[in-house]
Amino acid sequence: MSAQPAQKKEVDAIIDRLLAIEDAAHRTEWVAQHPTVDWDEIVKTLTERVWQEVRVDTHRAERLADLAVEVAEQSGNPLSLAKGFRAKANALYALDHHAAAIEFHERAVALFEQQNDKAELARTLSGSIQPLLLLGRYDEALAAGERGRAIFQEQGNTRRLARLEINIGNVYHRQDRFSEALACYERAYQQLLVDDDAEGLAAALSNLSLSY
Repeated sequence: MSAQPAQKKEVDAIIDRLLAIEDAAHRTEWVAQHPTVDWDEIVKTLTERVWQEVRVDTHRAERLADLAVEVAEQSGNPLSLAKGFRAKANALYALDHHAAAIEFHERAVALFEQQNDKAELARTLSGSIQPLLLLGRYDEALAAGERGRAIFQEQGNTRRLARLEINIGNVYHRQDRFSEALACYERAYQQLLVDDDAEGLAAALSNLSLSY
């Protein structure tokens, strides 16, 4: 029971140390000097922090994402690097750099495909929809949605499928295809009720009202 808080404290301390090193070459050297550190766990924590920070401080989120990519490149773990790329894409999207966000989503997708990690692949495809939509790349957004939908259905991941339906519905809404958008939002709403996902329900209801 006491190991987890101790591990979290150690991870936090390592991240704080890396953030304090301003020079990239010195960070690289510091990482190389600590081979016993679980660098995959460091990347995982950094990417989780990016998701939190995009709603608070987008520039800090980008810095954390850059650090995740940097550490993952040194660790040599393709899955960690893919997660770093996805975190970078999320930070860029929050900064309204949509073309760059799509590029990093594509890098993450390629790595998850190479590693045959379908769950993470589907999550990345779902996240790529919004920047594609905002650049008017509707066919690509819908194709990503269909690929993600097939994987989530295969894996029985109903909650992520419901969130994906909202993203797909947004593409249809942008194209003024309101009946198709409503069908997506309604499917999402019904499942999110079962999952008791308050945040998802708020999004589904808001989008339903806009389409109506």
